[in-house]
Amino acid sequence: SLPIYISTHTNHLVQKIYFGTPGSGKSWTIKQQYEQDESKVFRTTFHPDTDYASFVGCYKPVKDEVDEKKIVYEFVPQSFTDAYVSAWSDLEQPYYLIIEEINRGNCAQIFGDLFQLLDRNKDGYSEYPIKADHDLKDYLVEHLPEDSECIRDGKLCLPPNLGIIASMNTSDQSLFPMDSAFKRRWSWEYVPIDYENAESGAFEITIEGESYNWHKFLKKVNDKIKSVTSSEDKQMGNFFIKSS
Repeated sequence: SLPIYISTHTNHLVQKIYFGTPGSGKSWTIKQQYEQDESKVFRTTFHPDTDYASFVGCYKPVKDEVDEKKIVYEFVPQSFTDAYVSAWSDLEQPYYLIIEEINRGNCAQIFGDLFQLLDRNKDGYSEYPIKADHDLKDYLVEHLPEDSECIRDGKLCLPPNLGIIASMNTSDQSLFPMDSAFKRRWSWEYVPIDYENAESGAFEITIEGESYNWHKFLKKVNDKIKSVTSSEDKQMGNFFIKSS
């Protein structure tokens, strides 16, 4: 039987999206909570051109290892597949797939049928395994035991020790709207603007020769943005700028 994984870093079954205004510290929060061991972290950033192949992998031309003048085609894994293989190879340790700017890509296109794997059962495994396409299956069979749960009967199943963590800027939420079926498979955590942060509170900005404290300036600008737009989505976070 496979071990049941309970995270020592956060709640069981980590599948979370951190959201907030640009510069509020979403990536910093993720780094502090999940990136203690970089060898167990796999990162990617979504953008409008990201697709299934650039998330999972596909066949690409590469130089032949024996004859460098010869080009051969082989399956080149991407972040999802790398994280999947590593997590299944070491079920006693936590692994994390981190997706920055998740809403800047078309999630329905990028995840494809992997979307179904996001439903987890009480033990942390995918509730509904999916059939792997031929190319991916061949790669996984080569790198993992064929009779293991990870590729049994040619099907994919997320293990309980693989957390998927994402960041999302609320100001970009209209780029590729997420449907409710996708959203409900994640837990959500709001990262607020921290006007009390000591580091960003020491920033000074200069406008037309006049020096201003960044936090005081930011608070007034954000109040104005909120009054004009009736929304917090377009506001700026305390780390929207960095010290020189």
